[in-house]
Amino acid sequence: MIIFTNTIQPECLLLFPRMPRRILQVQAEEPPSSSVDLNVTPKHHDRALFFFLGVIAVLIILVILVFIFWKRLKCPAKEIENKAVPREYIEPTEVMKMIVSNIQQPGQMEFFSGSLRTISYFDFRTLRRATKNFHPRNFLGSGGFGPVYQGKLADGRLIAVKTLSLDKSQQQGEKEFLAEVRMITSIQHKNLVRLLGCCTDGPQRILVYEYMKNRSLDLIIHGKSDQFLNWRTRFQIILGVARGLQYLHEDSHLRIVHRDIKASNILLDEKFQPRIGDFGLARFFPEDQAYLSTQFAGTLGYTAPEYAIRGELSEKADIYSFGVLVLEIISCRKNTDLTLPSEMQYLPEYAWKLYEKSMLMEIVDPKLREHGIVEKDVMQAFHVALLCLQPHAELRPAMSEIVAMLTFKVEMVSTPMMPAFLDRRRVMDDEHHSWEAISDASTTAVACDSAPT
Repeated sequence: MIIFTNTIQPECLLLFPRMPRRILQVQAEEPPSSSVDLNVTPKHHDRALFFFLGVIAVLIILVILVFIFWKRLKCPAKEIENKAVPREYIEPTEVMKMIVSNIQQPGQMEFFSGSLRTISYFDFRTLRRATKNFHPRNFLGSGGFGPVYQGKLADGRLIAVKTLSLDKSQQQGEKEFLAEVRMITSIQHKNLVRLLGCCTDGPQRILVYEYMKNRSLDLIIHGKSDQFLNWRTRFQIILGVARGLQYLHEDSHLRIVHRDIKASNILLDEKFQPRIGDFGLARFFPEDQAYLSTQFAGTLGYTAPEYAIRGELSEKADIYSFGVLVLEIISCRKNTDLTLPSEMQYLPEYAWKLYEKSMLMEIVDPKLREHGIVEKDVMQAFHVALLCLQPHAELRPAMSEIVAMLTFKVEMVSTPMMPAFLDRRRVMDDEHHSWEAISDASTTAVACDSAPT
């Protein structure tokens, strides 16, 4: 018989103190409310977070788009140029292959043999953007090759963009373009303008030169600019041009005749250092020949009579042109001015008359006299100019002698004779140009057909 009892073992007994009813009731109540509602659903919080992140993402995208647009607007030329040519510079032989290929003149690679410097090949779109689509505001002037425009590349460099004139015959234009590229890439001197590159995309024939801040000498000495050149600067220009010609005639590995030395082809940098430009008419000259017989090309008024009349071309033609240029720099007058009295219209003739009367200082630019000059230096330059204008080519000094005379390294021993010149006061009729070659002995009228250019 089993007997159950309600006996509780002592080790299982738990004793709790008797709590007042009031305290137990407080613990059973709901906790006091706080500022954060813990029972609120997270939907509103998530929605605010997503909205905030979305705004940030949109702002980031807008910033990126604005940056890309600004970059494209600021540097389009560079992007196009990099697509066109993966390298900033390419070898001259590759440039020439491009040129000859685009111009479609096979066999012309031999024409470019020689010592060529590295130049750039420019995409036409790059040049169009650099010149703002060849805007008239960027027009610098025109040369024998064609119009010239100022441009600015993506890297900030200023350039002079020389375009082939569209009114030239195709054959003549291509010939001048090839001649200038070949000539200027074969030589390098501080007094010669520097070719940066070229473009032959499609029908385009463009040369890209370094930009000359003070543009051409012609604009200053012929009254098209308010700039004034003191004697020191003018002498610097005369000597710089002389040294550039000395390099072309004597010091280069090639013998070169420029054929178009004149004020508009003398460019001036920011320090008024001169650079000879426009090599479209320049000719390589055989070492074993005294002169070449060729068609006349150049600018009347600067041209030596033996070349204009008989087509006899030599370095002495450049030296004659240099003599005319020196007279223009000193006097600030053009070589021919038909608005003046007849005895003053042709500058070399007038200078000779004043030389005979020992009155050469009267031809000096009045502004130059006002600012002060060294008469000895001016007379030395006058003397050199008259020697360059001698009637016979063999009587004219070489450019190395001219540089030595200008720098007083040698004494002036030669006495100039009456210059030879072409008098344009009595030249024009309706069908022909008639030139008068005036020498120390006599005046001979020579009629010739209009000179080809």
